[in-house]
Amino acid sequence: MNNSKDASLLKHILKHCEAIIAAQKRFGQDFEVFAKDTDYFNSVCMSLLQIGELANHLSAEFRTKHNVLSWPEIIGLRNVVVHGYGQLDAAIVWATLNEDVPKLLQYCAKLLFSSE
Repeated sequence: MNNSKDASLLKHILKHCEAIIAAQKRFGQDFEVFAKDTDYFNSVCMSLLQIGELANHLSAEFRTKHNVLSWPEIIGLRNVVVHGYGQLDAAIVWATLNEDVPKLLQYCAKLLFSSE
């Protein structure tokens, strides 16, 4: 990584991805539990909010070069969490948790720890 600010932001994004995975290990992989347990739901949403905030501070050059991920969608989810928290659809957050967070974690780890 050439830009130390982007690398620092990616490390923080990675930590929030790991926190989401840890929450799922702690609370379980049952959607009904997720949808009803406010601690579980809020924990995941707070980390998603942080990921979106951090992604928004990545340089434009970084987001353009690494457009494998949809940075605008990641940032957009942050905005939904912040401004429409009471109306968040648990199914969408659950899908994000299971489908997108592992991909984001893997991609950030690859960028940070790969010798390419």
